[in-house]
Amino acid sequence: MENNQRSSILVELCDARQIPPLISQHQIVLSNHQVCSLYEALFQMKVVLSSDDPLFLKKGQVGVFGIPLSPQDIVYDGDRIELYRPILIDPKKIRRKKANQNKDAELKTKAKIRKERKVSRDF
Repeated sequence: MENNQRSSILVELCDARQIPPLISQHQIVLSNHQVCSLYEALFQMKVVLSSDDPLFLKKGQVGVFGIPLSPQDIVYDGDRIELYRPILIDPKKIRRKKANQNKDAELKTKAKIRKERKVSRDF
């Protein structure tokens, strides 16, 4: 007897490209090989139309539970597929700028203390 039963997995889709993020659940039908790639899942959800979709052009646009994945990676039952919006500001630059601001404030405070000490010595 041939087993042609098709099984399925339940995944959650979080589209963070919109504000507020749109969260929906989808039943993904598995083929005979019993595994589903990220591309296949997104194709079944009608998020992508082909393998050269712009969503896959830049690395880090799609992930599962915060971990960026490639279209070939496997999606499992209960996974949350996340579609990320593009990063407009580099986080490294923000941290560097904040660190420099703190350093500037520290140097200004030291300069002010030196100036006050010099003024008090003159009297």
